[in-house]
Amino acid sequence: MVIPREILRLLALVDVSTAGRRVLDELLYLSDPDTGTAEISQNEMCVALGASKPTINRGFKELRECGLAWSLEDGLYQLHPLLTGGAVSSPVMSVPEIKAAEPERFTEQRRARFAAQMANLGAAG
Repeated sequence: MVIPREILRLLALVDVSTAGRRVLDELLYLSDPDTGTAEISQNEMCVALGASKPTINRGFKELRECGLAWSLEDGLYQLHPLLTGGAVSSPVMSVPEIKAAEPERFTEQRRARFAAQMANLGAAG
């Protein structure tokens, strides 16, 4: 799957932890090109990423809260159609808006990293 540059820019503006990004990357890797869904259990994700259940749960929660991925049923996740070239499991599905980061809520260290990300995006554009 190829993710367009515009979507990569959007992902840089979404505030997820390293755990959230790793979970997203694994879901993208597993995603079905026709439906944009990924099937993996919590235990399988723990093994795949070498992470604890609380870490994986936090990653899933962050993705849901920012609208990048959500659970359809136990072990089946829908990725946002912007990440899947428009593929969704149901054409009548309600798709959440992706929520960009709110830098004013970041810690000082995260603010510095976010500023560096934005500078790199400006240089790459």
